[in-house]
Amino acid sequence: MEPRSGQPAAAAVGCFLFFLLIALASEVFGLTGVRIWNPEAIRAGETLRLSCDYDLQGVPLYSIKWYFGDEEFYRYVPKESPPTRVFPLSSSTSVDISESNDHKVTLTNLPREMSGHYKCEVSADGPLFHTQIKESYITIIEEPKSPPIVFAGKLKYSKGEPVVINCTSYSAFPATNLTWYINDIKVTSQTKYSKIVSWIVPEPGGMETSKSRLEIKARPTLFPNGRMLVRCESSQFALYKKYTVTELAEDSPKLAQMMSPSTVLGGSRANSANKFVTNVVFALVACLASRIASSLFR
Repeated sequence: MEPRSGQPAAAAVGCFLFFLLIALASEVFGLTGVRIWNPEAIRAGETLRLSCDYDLQGVPLYSIKWYFGDEEFYRYVPKESPPTRVFPLSSSTSVDISESNDHKVTLTNLPREMSGHYKCEVSADGPLFHTQIKESYITIIEEPKSPPIVFAGKLKYSKGEPVVINCTSYSAFPATNLTWYINDIKVTSQTKYSKIVSWIVPEPGGMETSKSRLEIKARPTLFPNGRMLVRCESSQFALYKKYTVTELAEDSPKLAQMMSPSTVLGGSRANSANKFVTNVVFALVACLASRIASSLFR
């Protein structure tokens, strides 16, 4: 019997063709186009709606799984009955099953601690069970209770004098962004003769305070009509924006008031005239007194 030396080669070719067909099938019928649609941020206590789009290329869906970090909170498996399963998250957050399906999931009453990465895992059915995961970061904000507070050392400034103004936005999560405007023009790192220093102060309980200091030299161009309007604006994403405006005045030297010569009450000429009038009055009085005395003694 002759050795069948060609059989291993044929088997190898067969295996190669098999895996090539699988690879081609995966290219033609594989899972593609997985994307997450979500808001960048929401307010604490609001509802979060997440959407996961995908293209199975004709292959049946095996499962959809949603995660917060690495913690699964929603699963959709069309072959199971019922197809949806939910898993607990925080004490206040829950999944609204009536608003969730194989493409979307709805979470209600989210606290700020639910800020983080949300993942969508899509798996196609067998025999390939292709799986893709996409994730997105979402911030749950808490707004400040009041507008920013602005404090200036004084309200009047002379030319060349340093102007220092402080702005504080208390108790927010995450810390608000503070932006300065002078006469409705934004102050940036390119603004001449100005400097901005900003920092964040952590508060007990996880809230944060934003602080910013604006330093600028007083110049006549900053005081149109003798006034400068300084605005500090506090913002969080596109959800929150409040501001406070303070008005500063130019402390320019005042010219001494000039008086008309007709109103001048002093001077050597006025004194001479006064003396002349006085002497004439005394002479008349003396003359009258002399005549009266002579008539009495006759």
